[in-house]
Amino acid sequence: MMKKQNTVLALGYFDSVHIGHRAVLKEAVALAEKLSATVTVVTFRGNLKAALKKGERTFVYSYSERKELLKSAGADEIWFAPVSEKFLSLSKTEFLDLLNEKFSVCGYCCGKDYRFGVNGEGDAEFLKTYAEFKAQKVEILEGVMVGGVKVSTSRVKELLGSGDVASANKLLVKPYFRRSVVITGEGVGKTLGYPTANLREEKGRQPIKCGVYFGRAEVDGISYKAVINYGNAPTFDRKNRILEAHLIDFNGNLYGKEITVFFYGYLRDIKKFSDAEELKDMLVSDTEKAKNTVY
Repeated sequence: MMKKQNTVLALGYFDSVHIGHRAVLKEAVALAEKLSATVTVVTFRGNLKAALKKGERTFVYSYSERKELLKSAGADEIWFAPVSEKFLSLSKTEFLDLLNEKFSVCGYCCGKDYRFGVNGEGDAEFLKTYAEFKAQKVEILEGVMVGGVKVSTSRVKELLGSGDVASANKLLVKPYFRRSVVITGEGVGKTLGYPTANLREEKGRQPIKCGVYFGRAEVDGISYKAVINYGNAPTFDRKNRILEAHLIDFNGNLYGKEITVFFYGYLRDIKKFSDAEELKDMLVSDTEKAKNTVY
């Protein structure tokens, strides 16, 4: 049987991969280099807080998006633990024993407030004691503060919910994004000369404030400046909320293509216009602002 390579475990939920999460990963990478090991992130694939019935049942990024972000931040491997009653019922010792059975662990890295095991009975101090017994290294990090406030996914969600994507992006490092295959819309934008790519909304995702944003849209490896609209269309009495993006200077068919939309800033609130012409004039203004903004 092939021997497993030594690895440092980066422990956490990493639900938005913000700068605090990235600090843990950076420390894990540094420790792994000293120990000639790899870095494995241990997290959860499902919605952990929903499973634990602790509120905050929305997510910022899906597990596939988190995997991409964690890899780009330095992780060699990512293990998504199951959000199951059996796994969540493990004691703090059973949890760490399981990790040591699954991986050839030589070290750990986590935030000071990391909790594990049933009812969160395990903490950083217990991890230190356990690791010392096994002659394993441990690095514990303090939380990252910005403007006197601890960086957290809850804070990221607050900022997204208020439309302040610019401030959220400072915590996320990489601009907040949504990814989807382009689906068929109502074609209203096209009739006004401003065709939009409609993105599918994923159930359970943290909602952003309804409004018009400027950003970028990436398709087929090419990035375009974009005007992004999230919400309903009161001018046309559309009640359901949709996410759509107008790609500036793009010509072609986007249906069925995968598109990634990055949010850079908030332009304005959604409003009801007197008619289609007034709306078109606003779209002209929105597009000019997005096109002429440096980002």
